Amino acid sequence: MRTLNTDAQALMARIAAGEQIPWAQLIELRLSETVRFSTSGHDVVWAGHTWLRSGLGTVEPIEDSAGELQGIRLSMPGIDGSQIGLALVEPVEGRDVLIYDALIDPTTGIVADAVLAWAGTLNVPEMSDGAVASVTVTAEHRGLLAVRPKPRRYTNEEQQRRYSGDTCFDFDPATDAAPIAWPKASFFRQ
Repeated sequence: MRTLNTDAQALMARIAAGEQIPWAQLIELRLSETVRFSTSGHDVVWAGHTWLRSGLGTVEPIEDSAGELQGIRLSMPGIDGSQIGLALVEPVEGRDVLIYDALIDPTTGIVADAVLAWAGTLNVPEMSDGAVASVTVTAEHRGLLAVRPKPRRYTNEEQQRRYSGDTCFDFDPATDAAPIAWPKASFFRQ
C-alpha cells in the first residue's frame, strides 16, 4: 500500500476534523502521445505534468467489489475537432488508461498528492454528433487480463513450462519423422 506524503496527510487530518477538501480525478490516456485530463474546474500540475481541465462529462464510479473487476465509461461532451481527429485517427483500442485520485489544497490550488485508483485498457470509442458532439470510451480493468483463459499449444516450450524435463515434444519433424521406405513385394517372396 502506498502512503501519502506529508502535505496529503495534513489534508487528510483536516478532512477528519470536518473540513471540506476538494479532490479531483486525474485521467491519463497513453495514446501515441499521452493525453492528461483533470475533472477539476481548472488545469492542474502534478508529477511534472499539466493535467488539462477537460469538461469531462462523466466518469462512471469506480466500484470495488469482491470477485468482480468492473470497467468504466469516460464521456467527454463539447469536444473540438482536433480531439475528434485524434479519436478517429489514433488506434485507441488496447491503449492504457490510468486514473488517479488527487487531493487539492484549497488555499493554494496545488495537488498535494495523488494515488492510483484504477488502471486498465481502452476499448473502441463511440462518437455522437449533434447539438453537442461527444466521445464516449469504455475501458476494462487491467485485472481482467489475469483472469482470461490462456491459450495452450502443443509445443515443447509449453510442455517444458508445465513439466520441466519432459521430452515428449522434443523432436525435429524433418529428421525424426523421416519417410519410411517400404520394401518391394519381391522382398517377401522366396
